[in-house]
Amino acid sequence: MRIFQVDAFTNTRFTGNPATVVLDADGQSDATLLAVAQEFSHAEVAFVFAANDPDYDVRVRFFNARKEAPFVGHATVAAHAVLLALGRRGVGACRQHSGTGIIEVTAAGTLIAFRQTAPELDTPLPFKTTLRVAEALRLPATELHEIMPARIARKGGTRLLVPIGDSRQLDNLAPNFDTLLSLGNELGADGFFVFALNRKADEWSTESRMFCPALGIPEDPVSGNAHAMLASYLWDLGQFGKNSMTFIGHQGRQMKRPGQVTVTLEIDQGSLVAARIGGNAVIVSEGTLAPSNG
Repeated sequence: MRIFQVDAFTNTRFTGNPATVVLDADGQSDATLLAVAQEFSHAEVAFVFAANDPDYDVRVRFFNARKEAPFVGHATVAAHAVLLALGRRGVGACRQHSGTGIIEVTAAGTLIAFRQTAPELDTPLPFKTTLRVAEALRLPATELHEIMPARIARKGGTRLLVPIGDSRQLDNLAPNFDTLLSLGNELGADGFFVFALNRKADEWSTESRMFCPALGIPEDPVSGNAHAMLASYLWDLGQFGKNSMTFIGHQGRQMKRPGQVTVTLEIDQGSLVAARIGGNAVIVSEGTLAPSNG
């Protein structure tokens, strides 16, 4: 098996979100896949398999050091960047089968994008509960967004989206992870995605941080899946103009791993159907799994 270390949602190595990509994983047991993921526990691992059905072009399974995950956005970008670099796929669309079903992953130049159907959005979180979340984040209540409420989004995993009024406050967050873990269990949220809008006419961007203690990830550098949830949240609140169906998400700066996510909405008859989550990736290193002595 060939192993690659890749930084996703960036053009610069040692930034963005790291992922490990393992090619030619066919025939390996689940125990072996988990053992490999535990060996490379600093990053989630995408295992690439040959397609065994004409409905798709490639199979990918995702593992972290604890268990298998149905889908991982940044590791998908990383895997297809490797396949593209090696000539195992071309530009255009490729159908990927993973734990959430078949998704389309496109390559245009060096930009890899996957299509994520719209998540479910819960009703707004009661403000008293939002205040408890803010306290756990060590975010002053006055810095919560005046209009936009905190809401849980569900797609594969669950994230509580917490809007704030000023992106500069992201630098001051100092979460109490024990309290966040307890709140996450109470609310049914795997992670807490704190974001701010930076609006300039019809062109705008977001900056965010995400904390996922329930998944063993104190802070996630750059999350593609969370940005797909954010797109649905912002669409539901009418934040997009008639000529603006895309935005750039910035994340990871506070971890010194800045990354950038391109988000494009797919609208059909006035409804949000999906978001396309795009980013670049850079291969940092490559090697081969040595044969077992046992």
